[in-house]
Amino acid sequence: MTTLSIVRNVLYRIVHDLRTVALIVILPLFFVLLYGNSFTGSYSGLKLVVVNQDNGLASVRTEEVGRITIAVDLAASFIDALDTETFEVIEETDADAAATLVGQSGVRAAIVFPISFSNAVVNEAIRSSGARRVEYEEGTVTLLPGEAVEGQRTQLTLDDSNPLLAGALLASLEETFGRMLETQQSSLTAEELLNIAPLYDGEIRTLDFTAPGIIGFAMTLITVMLTAMAIVRERTSGTLTRILIAPVSAWQVTVGYTLAFTLIALFQAAELFSASVMLFHIRFVGNLGVVVLVVALFAVGLQGIATLISTVAKNEAQAMQFVLFLLIPSIMLSGVFWPLEAMPNAIRPLSYAMPLTYANTALRKVMLAGAGLGDVRFEMIVLAGIAFGTLLLSILSMRRQAITA
Repeated sequence: MTTLSIVRNVLYRIVHDLRTVALIVILPLFFVLLYGNSFTGSYSGLKLVVVNQDNGLASVRTEEVGRITIAVDLAASFIDALDTETFEVIEETDADAAATLVGQSGVRAAIVFPISFSNAVVNEAIRSSGARRVEYEEGTVTLLPGEAVEGQRTQLTLDDSNPLLAGALLASLEETFGRMLETQQSSLTAEELLNIAPLYDGEIRTLDFTAPGIIGFAMTLITVMLTAMAIVRERTSGTLTRILIAPVSAWQVTVGYTLAFTLIALFQAAELFSASVMLFHIRFVGNLGVVVLVVALFAVGLQGIATLISTVAKNEAQAMQFVLFLLIPSIMLSGVFWPLEAMPNAIRPLSYAMPLTYANTALRKVMLAGAGLGDVRFEMIVLAGIAFGTLLLSILSMRRQAITA
């Protein structure tokens, strides 16, 4: 009977705490919905720069009238066949300029069709499949295999900083090439037509790509949990109340807590980065000072979020549950494992509400590509805005607690 009484007592207290009941019911559904939506999406909005220098003509031998020139315009056919849901096509005229755009402003690849693209494809198709008849000047002629056509190959510059996304993008391009080649009755493959130039020459591993996000998530987990539960503990024990009734302002208390826990977060971040580099040799080619600045802004923002959580939670158990509401979207929606371009449009806005999204993006740019301060300016501004906004709200919340203390 004693055990059953304890069970009834515990359940009674939980059932009569609406916040706890809501968390128990909503949190599992929240997790499943995020998991199901974030990991079942398809890639969309991939920026692809296209330079079409193809003259659209093919010079071929015929059985009836000798060599003729036919208009086929295969590069244009390829561009038209691109999936507009998957790709955001950006037209460019300068091949060199197109290649330099890859890796910047979200551009994932650049493809340059040479002037003789149609000619090369048609002649190679005839060589591989044999003679065939086509319509020509109100009649039909037999196209004959000719000599191998030498010329510049189609150039594909590919941002391979994200191995998963690069593989999916390449597969989609190959599928489009396949549809275009079917019109020529050709057994050619995309590999035979493309000269692929990976931006990082395949040096970036999946571990290198995920490491910045994992480190950022570890910071989120440790920092928010430690700060929120520590402040809740001090409030429930009466320590925070004694501080608030002392001759000290709310902003001084908030900034003091923020600085103290930020220093702890920076120490933990240094530990995470050092261990990752020394033990697993993750790629780190950027400026350490920029990384420190990104991490510092990120840490201050996390402190503000944790302080706000501590003002809502009645006890440590509730604080932990509220922290989970931040952690689950952070790991699933911030692009740590699954690229933002692969998330459904319905939930993608949630990704841009996650501080980890911006920290992850900035750290990847610096660590993987050696980006400078100017290259991560946008992410830094957003992180600074989050840090300032949450710190201001924390001060207001602390002031309210000081009035009621």
